[in-house]
Amino acid sequence: MKPILLVAFDLDDTLYPERAFVRSGFRVVSEYLLQAGLVARPLAADFDVAFEAAGSGHVFDRVLTAAGVRCDPALVETLVAVYRSHRLPSGPVRPDIQFYPDVVPALAGLRDGGLRLGVISDGPLPAQRTKVEALGVATHVDAVTLTDEWGRDFWKPHPRAFREMAERLAVPPAACVYVADNPAKDFDGPAAAGWQASVRICRADGLHSDAAPPAQGRIAASVTDLENLPEVLDRLG
Repeated sequence: MKPILLVAFDLDDTLYPERAFVRSGFRVVSEYLLQAGLVARPLAADFDVAFEAAGSGHVFDRVLTAAGVRCDPALVETLVAVYRSHRLPSGPVRPDIQFYPDVVPALAGLRDGGLRLGVISDGPLPAQRTKVEALGVATHVDAVTLTDEWGRDFWKPHPRAFREMAERLAVPPAACVYVADNPAKDFDGPAAAGWQASVRICRADGLHSDAAPPAQGRIAASVTDLENLPEVLDRLG
């Protein structure tokens, strides 16, 4: 293998816990409903229970219907927008999220070692931009690519983000590695773009930590945090 010159990271459940953004969004939506006079009590805990029980699909519909609120498509669309942007009529609300404790030291160490760093993340653009800004991601890496800037067709596993990041940072694809958590979509894109096999991170609280690994050859190593990532990269490179 060629020496590694660029390491790119996924965002959700790689650099910060995705559940934290989910719960933060639920609190903002609950506050919106209270301010609009649509409910008489906070529903953030109800949203959280519904999410943990059955995933993100139709959480607002299910909880509002159970609370006796008429839930039409227009209201759901508004609540989804509030959730993603963390914006109330009175102004934006900073998401209650922060990096995992190992992230900033790991990124600083990699940078001190001369590596270029990037973030490649999927998801609806308003939410991902809100997360990136709240975490201050851009101060820790050389490039941030949010695939929804090109539209959903270019979400992972599409290789465009990986090709363009390598070109943007002037690094040969074979000298690039991706660190991510979701085997359903994260590892085919970098492979198709000619990157080295990826590193999978399995956070204890990650939404995809129990998912089966992808086909052989897509992952070179697995870690549970970023503390030992430099050692893993040394072995790979």
